Amino acid sequence: MKKYNSILIAIFILLIIGISSCEKDDLCDPSLSVTPRLIITFVDIADPEDRKTVDELQLQAIGSSEFAPLNSSGAQLLIDVDSIAIPLRTDDVTTTYSFIKTDGTGTNADLVEFNYSLSETYINRACGFKVTYDNLGAIRLPEITNDEWINNVRVLTENVTSNNDIHIEIRH
Repeated sequence: MKKYNSILIAIFILLIIGISSCEKDDLCDPSLSVTPRLIITFVDIADPEDRKTVDELQLQAIGSSEFAPLNSSGAQLLIDVDSIAIPLRTDDVTTTYSFIKTDGTGTNADLVEFNYSLSETYINRACGFKVTYDNLGAIRLPEITNDEWINNVRVLTENVTSNNDIHIEIRH
């Protein structure tokens, strides 16, 4: 019994030493370290107060062969969606996406270019840096065919610093 108590005391002391040796900088809170995504909502061109869903939506970055993740779970195709959360490039000040909409009439792709300046913020030793985007601008690039499904792109929040704000409104 005495040997058992000694082992328990030794384990308890080791646990206390292990826990107390961690510093705040050794832990990374995921909510602090995540580079924010661009939050986009889709609204009705006739009534901008009403959100309007897109039947099927995929995005492909220009220069990429893969489709972009449209939400935090990484879905590359969303159905009946009225908002998305997409990544912007952290190695350039421009990201251009092809917004590919599929509905009963077929598939239509419109190009939207996002311009911004990059800011790196030091979080701590465990997390390192996160990137935020300032002076956000967005423009729908014209098509030769005049078959755009996106009528207007409007910037609502110029600084992308969190995943809690709506940054862009797309009217269609």
